[in-house]
Amino acid sequence: MLKSLLAVTAAAALLGVAACGQGANEEAGEAADTAYEQSTTGATDLGQGPMEEAGEAVDEATEGAPSGTTPTTPEPAPTTTTP
Repeated sequence: MLKSLLAVTAAAALLGVAACGQGANEEAGEAADTAYEQSTTGATDLGQGPMEEAGEAVDEATEGAPSGTTPTTPEPAPTTTTP
């Protein structure tokens, strides 16, 4: 149990260092890759996985804006209703 906890903590620390300079979508992809690897093999491959690559492509296309937002679209104006 302690060995597993130490391995997970070490992996999280390494991922924290590797995450420097990544966009929000790339980080989410990396987390998804890591979760998948942990659930299937019990190990973590620190290489770039397919979800991280997809997140990186989204970051490049959206100038680093998190998923669900666009960097060039302004927020909609508030609407008013008349009774």
